[in-house]
Amino acid sequence: MTKMNLLNVSIVNAQGMGEPPDVGLATSSLPEMILTIVNYSLVLVGVFALGFIVYGGFLYITAHGESQQVEQAKGIIIYAVIGIIIIGVAAAVVNFVVGGVVGGG
Repeated sequence: MTKMNLLNVSIVNAQGMGEPPDVGLATSSLPEMILTIVNYSLVLVGVFALGFIVYGGFLYITAHGESQQVEQAKGIIIYAVIGIIIIGVAAAVVNFVVGGVVGGG
């Protein structure tokens, strides 16, 4: 295995890589795998909601006083925040239910 240190970054050839990192999908039971997939999905949807907040903020800033565009931007931001709240509640419910199934079963 050859190593080269370049600006404190280790570069290792592919032959010495070893096992791939565990990303959480190789779990021991079906409920744990479902929990992992649902959590990853909720994170992805949360990123989209955050993108809508940024988009709404951009529309609000570039509205130049046009009331219709200001109202549209406010609506986008409000619905994105509501979406993030729903995502948080969904994550809590899924983790609680699957945690009960895995812990109690």
